[in-house]
Amino acid sequence: MALSTAKSSSKNSTMAAQTSPLARLSLIIFTLSMFMWFSHGSSDKRQVYIVYMGNLPKGKVSTTSLHTSMLHEVLPSSTVGSEVLLYSYHRSFNGFAAKLTKDEAAKLREKDGVVSVFRSQKKQLHTTRSWDFMGFNKKVKRSIIESDIIVGMLDTGIWPESQSFNDTGLGPIPIKWKGTCQSSANFTCNRKIIGAKYYRANGDISPYDYKSPRDSEGHGTHTSSTAAGGLVSKASLYGIAKGTARGGVPSARIAVYKICWSDGCYDEDILAAFDDAIADGVDIISLSVGSIFSSEYFDDTIAIGAFHSMKNGVLTSNSAGNSGPILSSITNFSPWSLSVAASTIDRKFITKVKLGNGKIYEGTSINTFDLKGKMYPFIAGAAAPNTSQGYTSEDSRFCGPGTLNETLVKGKIVFCDYDSDGTGPAQAGAIGAVFQSGGYKDYVFPYSLPLSNLNLDDGRNVLNYVNTTENPTATIFKTNVEDDQFAPFVVSFSSRGPNPATPDILKPDVTAPGVDILAAWSEVVPLTETKDDTRIVAYNIISGTSMSCPHATGAAAYVKSFHPTWSPAAIKSALMTTAFPMSSKNNLEAEFAYGAGHINPAQAAQPGLVYDAGEIDYVKFLCGQGYTPKQLKLITESNFTCSEETNGAVWDLNYPSFTLSATPGNSITRVFHRTVTNVGSPVSTYKVVVNAPPAPQNSTMAARTSPLAWLSLVIFTLSMFMSCSHGSSDNRKVYIVYMGSLPKGKVSTTSLHTSMLHEVLPGNTVGSDVLLYSYHRSFNGFAAKLTKDEAAKLRGKDGVVSVFLSQRKQLHTSRSWDFMGLNRKVKRSVIESDIIVGMLDTGIWPESQSFNDTGFGPIPRKWRGTCQSSTNFTCNNKIIGARYYRANGDYSPYDYISPRDSEGHGTHTSSTAAGGLVSKASLYGLAKGTARGGVPSARIAVYKICWYDGCYDEDILAAFDDAIADGVDIISLSVGSIFWSDYFDDTIAIGAFHSMKNGILTSNSAGNSGPSPSSITNFSPWSLSVAASTIDRKFVTKVKLGNGVIYEGTSINTFDLKGKMYPFIAGAAAPNTSQGYTSEDSRYCGPGTLDETLVKGKIVFCDYDSNADGPVEAGAIGAVFQSGRHKDYAFAYGLPLSNLNLDDGRIVFDYVNTTENPTATIFKTNVEDNQFAPFVVSFSSRGPNPVTADILKPDLTAPGVDILAAWSEALPLTETEDDTRVVSYNIISGTSMSCPHATGAAAYVKSFHPTWSPAAIKSALMTTAFPMSSENNIEAEFAYGAGHINPALAARPGLIYDAGEIDYVKFLCGQGYSPKQIKLITESNTKCSEVMNEAVWDLNYPSFALSTTPGDSVTRVFHRTVTNVGSPVSTYKAVVNAPPGLIIQVEPSVLSFKSLGQKQSFTVTIGAQLGNSMVSGSLIWDDGVHEVRSPVVAYASLLE
Repeated sequence: MALSTAKSSSKNSTMAAQTSPLARLSLIIFTLSMFMWFSHGSSDKRQVYIVYMGNLPKGKVSTTSLHTSMLHEVLPSSTVGSEVLLYSYHRSFNGFAAKLTKDEAAKLREKDGVVSVFRSQKKQLHTTRSWDFMGFNKKVKRSIIESDIIVGMLDTGIWPESQSFNDTGLGPIPIKWKGTCQSSANFTCNRKIIGAKYYRANGDISPYDYKSPRDSEGHGTHTSSTAAGGLVSKASLYGIAKGTARGGVPSARIAVYKICWSDGCYDEDILAAFDDAIADGVDIISLSVGSIFSSEYFDDTIAIGAFHSMKNGVLTSNSAGNSGPILSSITNFSPWSLSVAASTIDRKFITKVKLGNGKIYEGTSINTFDLKGKMYPFIAGAAAPNTSQGYTSEDSRFCGPGTLNETLVKGKIVFCDYDSDGTGPAQAGAIGAVFQSGGYKDYVFPYSLPLSNLNLDDGRNVLNYVNTTENPTATIFKTNVEDDQFAPFVVSFSSRGPNPATPDILKPDVTAPGVDILAAWSEVVPLTETKDDTRIVAYNIISGTSMSCPHATGAAAYVKSFHPTWSPAAIKSALMTTAFPMSSKNNLEAEFAYGAGHINPAQAAQPGLVYDAGEIDYVKFLCGQGYTPKQLKLITESNFTCSEETNGAVWDLNYPSFTLSATPGNSITRVFHRTVTNVGSPVSTYKVVVNAPPAPQNSTMAARTSPLAWLSLVIFTLSMFMSCSHGSSDNRKVYIVYMGSLPKGKVSTTSLHTSMLHEVLPGNTVGSDVLLYSYHRSFNGFAAKLTKDEAAKLRGKDGVVSVFLSQRKQLHTSRSWDFMGLNRKVKRSVIESDIIVGMLDTGIWPESQSFNDTGFGPIPRKWRGTCQSSTNFTCNNKIIGARYYRANGDYSPYDYISPRDSEGHGTHTSSTAAGGLVSKASLYGLAKGTARGGVPSARIAVYKICWYDGCYDEDILAAFDDAIADGVDIISLSVGSIFWSDYFDDTIAIGAFHSMKNGILTSNSAGNSGPSPSSITNFSPWSLSVAASTIDRKFVTKVKLGNGVIYEGTSINTFDLKGKMYPFIAGAAAPNTSQGYTSEDSRYCGPGTLDETLVKGKIVFCDYDSNADGPVEAGAIGAVFQSGRHKDYAFAYGLPLSNLNLDDGRIVFDYVNTTENPTATIFKTNVEDNQFAPFVVSFSSRGPNPVTADILKPDLTAPGVDILAAWSEALPLTETEDDTRVVSYNIISGTSMSCPHATGAAAYVKSFHPTWSPAAIKSALMTTAFPMSSENNIEAEFAYGAGHINPALAARPGLIYDAGEIDYVKFLCGQGYSPKQIKLITESNTKCSEVMNEAVWDLNYPSFALSTTPGDSVTRVFHRTVTNVGSPVSTYKAVVNAPPGLIIQVEPSVLSFKSLGQKQSFTVTIGAQLGNSMVSGSLIWDDGVHEVRSPVVAYASLLE
């Protein structure tokens, strides 16, 4: 039998990958979050759009009325309410956010006064969309007893740490629960997972399995979270399908019965699990497991278990199977169970391929890799045969493993003539692959390299391009999620009817979402389960009837929660009779594909009528099926006598569907008898409506399958049967002896079973090695190892219903300010306390001492904002205003519905920018000193735009709208996108532009996607873009060995072992063999891989840098890691730990392995000098500017590594489940930390020069920055811009490069914006001249960037104007620093000033000869007191 996930046939061929070190290693990789932008809207196809209309209209015009009027013109009448118009932006600029259809947005885009209309997208800091697709959203009515519903999951176990199974908010375990939890060292239950057991009668636990209910396959975790997982926001597969993952009954409880292992699911274990589940008190049983071929009802453990479940009022939900679209391929079809087919939802995954000729083709796959649009050489597999191994073009065209020549393919994208698992291209070192295939493309898979599957037509075009182009190139984009207008339809792999055992009972019963479903996953399995894939994920996207079954389970449990007394048949009837009708236009097999239709859970709770059936009805059915009274009595304990009438009436089972079968060519008439029960309105009248099409020409669907095809199926079935049976070397195999219901009275069924075995087996051989299970809690039977003859003897005994062979089923001290020269004794402005810093972030923790208002005077008069106080939040004279924004109204249990910070991020950034002086601040003594912001007496205005699941565009723009109008002086925003947009399609750039127009500088984080080039996403010229760099301290954690030698590693270790030496052991020497792990696994110290007995109380050496969960779980006193990854920033861990480099790691490893009794200790982290600081950290996003190549970005860098600042006391230090350390100050890293440093510096400059423009402040910060060197950052200015920020000097820069709104208007002309657009944005009537159209580089910017195409020489003249803000009478001389290959000429080279505010203009002529590189120098204006420095960069750009 096979687990009902698509592509299960390849399972055995890839299972061995789980044993590889890389696969186990990937358990402990800390993956940086990937965020994608997602549109959001409602079920009526409306999505949130931003309608941007530029400047506010002059005069007393009601913009809200204007916006409403505009909406009335494009929307249906009376639909413009608060649910449509989400925001009217009217305080600082003009525009609105509204829920619109695509057509309505297009109409608004054409209206006068509109600058742009674009879909709202989410920035970083759908749901398993399937439930929403069924009309079953998060706001659906819930029963008050849903949390009493227990869902029994018979599967591969569960990954209990998944957030989907968090028990926060759940009450006590239901009283009715009678089950247990088989806890172990690696598994415990909670109030969500209330019970868990595992079954393995044969005792063979492979190295790939956990000997506990823990899931090593992922399948059970996925199905459990789909059926009953809690709400988890931000769930995605590397940003794909991102949203709130949830089950159908998120507050229901889960009981886990692990019946499936790495080698499959055995009948004896399945039946044992049914036995327990029924007795334990579950309400619904879910089983996404099935055979490869059909069996009679009582020769099938699943049908048997489901029958007894039914007898006890428990509905069993079964997967139909994955053998479609062959007819009669369904294997779970008993009438007392719910048989579920798999269908699509309204999204599809598209992976685009772009060729060097500019053409783009759409294919399918789940591609999590981002090539960032880079073009790579493109080669056909047929042109790269591995001839050294005897392969020809005819072999390599299909790109099979070993067939490709690595020398020819490595680093290229390869075109392949067939859809495989991508192993061949991956082995040959290909950067990506493009497949063409004629196979089904209605579901997709992830691969271990960028890959797209094209259809044959597009494939032929692409192949032609590869073969006829001299230097073909291509790129493969990351997968996009798009609408699927044809959904739902039953997927190709879903098994079809008709019912192979009872043709007059329609099967499957219903269909449910089973294609490309996002749900929780086991974090021990690599994403693609292939050898070289190290991607470990918490949520995965897979397909199969295994995915549709738990959707039906969740729906059934939902109905059960409203109708706890309803029978299994009544629940099934409700699901079937309320299903959405489907059409044979998309599925030729019609009802044999989708049954009653597509499941509709919300409607199913109120079906009106039900077709009920109880045990007696199924007894009558079994009579008609040919079962004898004797058999029936054993099965049901019923004395019912089968009459002639009931013998032929299987179609009269009170079933919610009607099926009439006949032999080919015959006409037929049949009378069906049915009874319905009213469960709707007490007084009601129902009328029959019949839909009957004309009779079809062909009377049988079976005619579509040739006899030869059926013969092939039979042969395949026989071979599978032979390979799936299991036993021992003495020819004994496991048989199920099924004996029906439990005998009445106090009968020891176990003794009975033993006695029966004694009668047919040789003497004294009936031990636990023979009698594997005695089923005695819910029904009667046993599993035993028997020979064929012994089984035959038992088959003939009284009391035995059936005897059959068991079969296998398959499945990141503000010392930073001192470092910048801004110490506590620095000169302060008398109006610093009038400066208001607007923080757009996750909110703030107001009780932090950093925000104490002691000594503060009244709130500045200019302040026009408010404080959204609540029971858990108030403002003071430091935090003078606070608001929160959440247009969609969706709040998770992790969020505060107030400006209070539940994430820590906003508290950290606010205290860094403007926190007060707090002495003795530290993280458990580390970095101890006085914590302070750049402007400690400034005021803070909080705008909470970010929540547990991210920061939405409509909220960001609303916050900008308020902040500008409220009277803030500086805006700080440590938020950004994962990819860039044009200026006025980006809410941050739009908000920053209007801030600039109102005299407010916006400080932005560059992003954390470095060191990739052009990864910067906040780069508008009117904002300040800030990179992240180190400060002159580093966190060193020393390790001392028993031989006295000390090694230095990195970490933030707050634990103090006080120098005590502890036993030291290598992880490789302590494998958890009881769970099947070897040294190759335990060397990486992944969770569960270490033997607690050997590791507990010791320090363990591990071969990789992880989050240390493994050593913590095993009771280690500490850990030493060795790793080759970036060590320019540090993390905190849940135990004493140090990360060594590979060289020191090898020496320490040698000590552990060659010393008789090795010992070690780990010291508390020390703060030491970092002589290389500052340098830009590896994660900081790099330039060049992706939109305007001739404007240098980032602007500068600031401290962003290992920064101590205030923290929210709502979350633990390491944000892990077992960490109980709650801190007031934390040390973290990111451009989110560098941005508020620049914000504080800008506020400091503003306090001395309150009338300076945003451009003037930015110029002061850039031209006074400390120069940096490319020796530490090979990306040079693309890493650090003008250099490292120097706030004290920035308050007296000498000269400034000023710019106002008109300068940005000219810039926009050069950027290609039309006069109409510019007028709307700025209200300027400026006409764009021919010169201005090309002069983006002439924006009066404090840096010079010159781009050209690779290999070209270039000369350009730049025009600049400087304003004297230094000495009234002064003379500045130009000092040029130009390396070979760069020419810089300045005219005039001397500037003389006679007064403050005087302006002087000059030109800079820059020439460069470039290959594919960059060259940089500088221009310094020097008067002997001030050095006004600007970077000069020339580079080869691919940006057109």
